Formats: sequence, C-alpha cells, structure tokens
Amino acid sequence: MTALPPVAPSGLPRWRLPRSAHAPHPGQVLAAFVVAGFGIGLSQGGAAGVIQDQVRSLSTSVDMIGYTMTAYALGVVVGAPLIMVGLARWNRRTLLIAMSAIFVVTSAATALAPNVGALLLVRFLAGLPHGALLGTASFVAMLAVGRERRGRAIAIIMYGLTASAIVGVPAMQWVSEVASWRVTYAGVTLVGLVGFVLIWLFTPDVRGADGTSVRGELGSLRGRPLWTALLTIAVGFAGLGAVQSYMVPLLEETNGLATSAVTIALVLFGLGLTAGAMVGGRLTDRSSAFAARVGLAGVVLSLLALGLFGDSGWPTVAMLVSLGACVQVFSQSAQTHLMDVVHASPSLGAALSHSALNAATVLGSGLGAVLISLELGYLAPAWLALVGAVIALVLVFRGPGYRSEA
Repeated sequence: MTALPPVAPSGLPRWRLPRSAHAPHPGQVLAAFVVAGFGIGLSQGGAAGVIQDQVRSLSTSVDMIGYTMTAYALGVVVGAPLIMVGLARWNRRTLLIAMSAIFVVTSAATALAPNVGALLLVRFLAGLPHGALLGTASFVAMLAVGRERRGRAIAIIMYGLTASAIVGVPAMQWVSEVASWRVTYAGVTLVGLVGFVLIWLFTPDVRGADGTSVRGELGSLRGRPLWTALLTIAVGFAGLGAVQSYMVPLLEETNGLATSAVTIALVLFGLGLTAGAMVGGRLTDRSSAFAARVGLAGVVLSLLALGLFGDSGWPTVAMLVSLGACVQVFSQSAQTHLMDVVHASPSLGAALSHSALNAATVLGSGLGAVLISLELGYLAPAWLALVGAVIALVLVFRGPGYRSEA
C-alpha cells in the first residue's frame, strides 16, 4: 500500500511540480531512482575500472589514485549527515532535485580535472550529495511501495548501483583503455542528467520534517543501537572498500588476466552484486538482523578464501563474485536497520547508512593504499578487511539493537 501523496498541493509553479509528478505510479518513482543510482554507481565504482588509465594520464601512482577514491568516500561521510540534518525541513522532492543537480555538475568537473590534486578536490565534492540523494530516495521509495516491502524497495534502488557494476563499470574500464577515462566521466555526466530529468518528472511532493530543528535532528542520533549499527557498517563494509578499489590491478598484475578478461570479471562481479541485492531485499523483509548475519558470514568466508588463494586466476574471480553478493545482502539489511533505529527520521537513517558505508571505503581503500605503497601486494587489503568483517559479525550477533530483532 502506497503512502505517496495522491494530489500535489495547489499553488506550486509548474516548473517545480510537473503534471507527471502529481500522482505518479510507484514504478515511475522507482525507475527515476534506479537511473540516479546507476549514475552514482558509475561515478564511484567506475573509479576502480579507470585507475590504470588515470595513473598514465595524470603521471601519478596507483596509491595516489586510491586516495582520490578515498576523497569521494570522505565526501559521502561528511555530506550525508550534514545535508540531512541541516536541510531536514526541505521538501524531499526539492532535496532530490538539488542533490541530483550537484551530482551532474561534479561529474562534469571530474572529467575536466587537469591534475591529481584537482581530482582529489573534485572527487570530495562529488561525494557530498551521494548519501543524501540515495537516503532520501530510499525513504520516498518506502512510501511508494509500503513499509512492509521496504527491503525490496531499497533493493530495487540498489539495482541501479548493481547495473552499473554489470554494464557500466566494465564499459568504463574498456573505454578508458581505448579512449580516455575523461570520456567515461563525460558519460557519467550524461547519465546523471537523465536521472535529474526523471526525478524532476516523477518525484512527488513529499514534505520534509516540519517543525524539526537541527537540534531535534541531532537528538535522534543518540543511543547505543544507532552507534552499534554505524560501527557494524563501517567495519563490515571495509572488505568491499579495500578489495574493490584495487580489483583491476589485483586481477591484471597479481593474477595475470588480460584486459578483456578483466572486463568479463567485472561483469561477473556486477552480477554477484545484483544477485545479492535480490536475495538481500527478501531476507531483509523477513528480518534485517538475520540478513545481516547471513551476509557478513559470507563476507568473512569470501575474504578468507581471497587472502589464501587470491592469486589463482579465475578462481579469484569467483571469490570476488561471492564477496560482492554477500556484501549486498548485508547492505540491504544495514539500510533498513538504520531506518528503523532512527525511526523519527528514516530518511536520515538511510542517509547515515551510506555515510557509514563510505566511512568503510575511506578506511578500506585508504589503508589499502598504504599497504600497497609499502609493497605488500594487492592481496594485503583482503586480510585487513577480514579483521573488520569478523568484528562486524560479532556485533550483529551480540550488539544492542540486533539482539532484540526477530
């Protein structure tokens, strides 16, 4: 049962609320968010696919490009809570349009960055709208399909991210080899522009948190269950941040796969993410704690196998696919759990999940870059990630908030 407003308030200018957004079908709303998620997935995930070309083009090193990925993730960490708390009263439609516009501008700026220093700054700015955009989209999607199916609504939005991993990221890796990484981010800008138009056309008028002050929003960030959930996400997702950021050099240099084979491997990894999103959405609607435990157990086993046998060629690809699928199961549960924990402001909870996820990327890719710069090899980040995943697994069994869930 949908909770979307059936009729838009009168008096709004046509440019702010077109006729198509007065009473949109939930499918139209979700489609707009899928495209937006696809663009964000290209922007963030595609960075791992173009890393080799960026190293050559900008005359820098792999670890320095790794820091640009960290800068993006840091932008998400900073931007999600600041935007959602500071703009809590904003109409959710207006907020989505604004964040989508910022995404388009920063994607274009990424394509034009003249050197690695400028790329660091631009990627930080590009990360700022990420959490607020996807968090708000998750909240509006929940309204569109009904609370009882919120796990599957979040999973549908994540299909945009996983589709980018299946099609977009391998395409970006291929285009960067035959043309330039700048061309790939021009394509990201175009996708972002399409998402902006669809959000403007179909996102309904959803009021913000009227009467809520910054102090009131900050007040919702109290309690051990919330901070346990954030810590669980931060250490649990470090596995994806540490491994995915350096997936291409791991496959090419450590495993000796050709560029064409790496493209196929990236497609398979994206299929693993999609399968994880499908399974995770259904498991989360049953119990977010159960989904978290299943997902993290799989992450631990996948990272252990990768650390031990991650130089074995195509079996390494199978380990990466398993890691992606299990991380996605955990992802669905984490977002839903935070929306429930921050029940007074579920859109803030959803945004915080992306903030915590990217804190994990900062931790994983940043420490991974340090390990690589110390010449410990591309498998070293997997061992680092394994420690975090084990800690997260303990928290979802014993931590406050998770123990009380069915």
